Amino acid sequence: MKEFFLHYIWKFNLFSREDLQTFHGDFLDILKVGKINSNAGPDFTEAEIIIGDKLWIGSVEMHVNSSDWNLHQHTDNLAYQNVILHVVWNHDCEIDILRQRNVQTLILQDFVKPEIVFNYQNIIQSKIKLIHCENLLSEIDLNQFSFWFERLLIERFEEKTTVILDVLAKNKNNWEETLFKSLATNFGLKVNVEAFEIWSNSFDFKILQKIQFNPLKVEALFFGQAGFLEDNIENDYYKVLKTEYHFLKNKYKLEAVSNQIFRFSKMRPIGFPTIRLAQLSAIYSNYQNLFSLIIKQNDLKSFYQTFEKIQLNPFWENHYTFKNESKFLIKTISKDKINNLLINTIIPLRYAYERSNDEVEIDFYLELLDQIKAESNSILDEYERIGFKNKSAKDSQQLIQLKKRYCSEKKCLNCAIGHQILR
Repeated sequence: MKEFFLHYIWKFNLFSREDLQTFHGDFLDILKVGKINSNAGPDFTEAEIIIGDKLWIGSVEMHVNSSDWNLHQHTDNLAYQNVILHVVWNHDCEIDILRQRNVQTLILQDFVKPEIVFNYQNIIQSKIKLIHCENLLSEIDLNQFSFWFERLLIERFEEKTTVILDVLAKNKNNWEETLFKSLATNFGLKVNVEAFEIWSNSFDFKILQKIQFNPLKVEALFFGQAGFLEDNIENDYYKVLKTEYHFLKNKYKLEAVSNQIFRFSKMRPIGFPTIRLAQLSAIYSNYQNLFSLIIKQNDLKSFYQTFEKIQLNPFWENHYTFKNESKFLIKTISKDKINNLLINTIIPLRYAYERSNDEVEIDFYLELLDQIKAESNSILDEYERIGFKNKSAKDSQQLIQLKKRYCSEKKCLNCAIGHQILR
């Protein structure tokens, strides 16, 4: 038994109120359970309870065992002087100071249905790694939790907003720069995310803004700063980029990162960092004010068109790296990659921007994500297997948040599904 479970039972009245009486024999009538106290002091404040024939107003302190009062040294703590009821699961001893103050003890387990405790223990002690309540879901209608799932999505937006605003502050409140660095880490994928983050911080964003009108200069800056223009390769495109970068390097006092930080092994060629840099450079050659553009777009088709029209330098039609030729393939940004950019970068960034200006229209984001193809991974597959729907990116993001913040942390008491199961 954990103390936070006692808090949960008390807060949501998951105990019988009929014939409720203290260990000392007085009947109780709980008018208000009080407000849970997140600060130091008693667990619940502002409770109103009739004990016997007297109304008590004050705090309620809860423990698994009565003796925890002494263990936690509450007797000499002035914050506990206004306790009107001691609620425990096991009454293993009398507390002298409470008897002197005429504060009585309620043994909560005498009034809690065994199935509530049984279900709680089944969840907490579950050895299932992913979804601890899996074996208890059979009689639960998951469709009744639509509002809860939307709340999960908003919660996810808010968490990402906090991170984005921290990055924004480091970028001196420059939203265009924040978008660039966010896109850079996204293009790095999981394998190269740190490398792309280091690369995006290796030059002043203002340099990029000064040369965006010239695609070759942008490509030279991107590949040069990534350390990919240090070799002697005999092709005209490479030589031009190398010359352009040499000029930029001297003009802006640039220092390239080592290309050794980028990983190519065990990757599909379309995901090579060279291709991702080429795609990113094409985006920024096409759009001088990308952030200003995306905050004005109001439908999924517009977002797709923004990135589907991006064309890479023709060199990349038969190359994945600078050194080796490959079969002809126009390496546009795929629909799946655009979806990934929307889900993980563009939508969170736009939400953060509107949130900072107190002008969020949450229905826009719910509807937009509902139109995007669902994500797929082993975790989402497991949720689908036991009955959760994953028909769109909206569902995917909600389930990811459920897994990350509730299932993984066993916060079943804070979860609407866990709450329903326990009831």
